[in-house]
Amino acid sequence: MRRWLMGVAVTIVWAGAAAAADEKAEAVVKKAIEARGGADTLNKYKAGKVKLSGDLSILGANAEFSGTMTFSLPDRYRLQLSMEFMGQKMEMEQVVKGDTVKSVVKAAGMTMQNPGGDAEKEELRAASAMQEAEHLTPLLDAKKFTIKAAEDADVNGKKAAVIVVEPKNIKKEFKMFFDKESGLLVKTAHRGQQPGAGGATEVDEEAYPSDYKKVNGIQVPTKLVVHHDGKKFMEVKLSDYEVLEKIDDKEFTTDD
Repeated sequence: MRRWLMGVAVTIVWAGAAAAADEKAEAVVKKAIEARGGADTLNKYKAGKVKLSGDLSILGANAEFSGTMTFSLPDRYRLQLSMEFMGQKMEMEQVVKGDTVKSVVKAAGMTMQNPGGDAEKEELRAASAMQEAEHLTPLLDAKKFTIKAAEDADVNGKKAAVIVVEPKNIKKEFKMFFDKESGLLVKTAHRGQQPGAGGATEVDEEAYPSDYKKVNGIQVPTKLVVHHDGKKFMEVKLSDYEVLEKIDDKEFTTDD
């Protein structure tokens, strides 16, 4: 009987701690929403386009790239990149449209469909979910996400509030770090995929958005640095940011 009672007591304690953590996470998100531009503005503008340019490291070699990223909440995402890698020109397109995912890579006169297999598809679905999460207001919808508070952390020498995010539509967990002073998102972290000689491998991926500016009343980052397993993998400049109410669904075609 004593063990049974102790078990119940522990369960109650943990339930109380979880409730408190959820309230803390909600408070962090609400502050971030206000810092980003406010719920009304974020809920009005649920789509966007941005130009990308930068460099990344693959298999020990550097490659410069340029392209565009387009999204429309809740589940539309498209990334188009062009780059030159080891003397070869490459073009890549990745599209998420609900449950449908398309990935195409063109290089050396060949076209490869879904070269990363199911792992890449899951990573693209995760990217779409993270895009929605980073819009912030959907995080407060319990039908879409579960959020929990974690311990504060240091990000680039400044204190950040941390929440753990679990999308309801995929089996994925990631962390979001918000500057304690400004409330803006300054880091995300999750298990991601990195290209390798024998195929993609899992890595700890950390992304650092910065250099925010206001577009249509919403604070958007203009720089992104990505680390894999603690080493710099990619640096991106984001420019010509369009914050939009909606985008034609034809932008997200998954037809071959």
